[in-house]
Amino acid sequence: MTSSRQQVIRLTTASALALAGLVTLGTSAHAASVAVPYECRTWVQGNTHPVYDYQRGFDVTVPASVRAGKQFQATYDPDPITAFAEYNKIVKDVRAAYRIPEGAKVKKVKLTGGSGLGDSALKVKVEGRDIIVSASGPFEGGVAFDLPTLKVSYKAPKTAGTLNFLPGGSSYEQPGFYWYRYQPILDEWGPFECFPDPAKPQTVLAGTQVNK
Repeated sequence: MTSSRQQVIRLTTASALALAGLVTLGTSAHAASVAVPYECRTWVQGNTHPVYDYQRGFDVTVPASVRAGKQFQATYDPDPITAFAEYNKIVKDVRAAYRIPEGAKVKKVKLTGGSGLGDSALKVKVEGRDIIVSASGPFEGGVAFDLPTLKVSYKAPKTAGTLNFLPGGSSYEQPGFYWYRYQPILDEWGPFECFPDPAKPQTVLAGTQVNK
């Protein structure tokens, strides 16, 4: 191994700034979106490394109030993504998870819109307490793309109260945001995994009041 390559590895694995640079340029401005702070990690040469201060924005639209037991629609619009090309030359299998409001029932899900998605296979599935939207890619680092907007028809619970719409994910094994990237400096593939930061206050993306 050359000394220059040793230096690259040291910088890649030990520098917090470099690790943060994996993805911190991934959030674009979106006036109506709510930022979700995530706890994140990536993998370098078989070892995990934290990625600090990462967040993504989501614009969630719901009615101000609904009748108990009635159906209503929620719209989840994620901010566009631009992966930092120096550390993410190619990005695949991008996922975003949304938590199903407690007490609400999912009746129908639909994807619409998005941009820069190319020939990606787009999927939406209900998995446990979350609805997960995914795009297969591949996406080129440094080029913006926008995941589809998710539209969900819910049935409100029969009891009055507030439905809170939250980001999904609860661990690295059940991420709230994820992709699989090619790191060109070390010539390796590895995951980038995030879930809502448990050390910070819970982020509420939107709320609706259920009335009798």
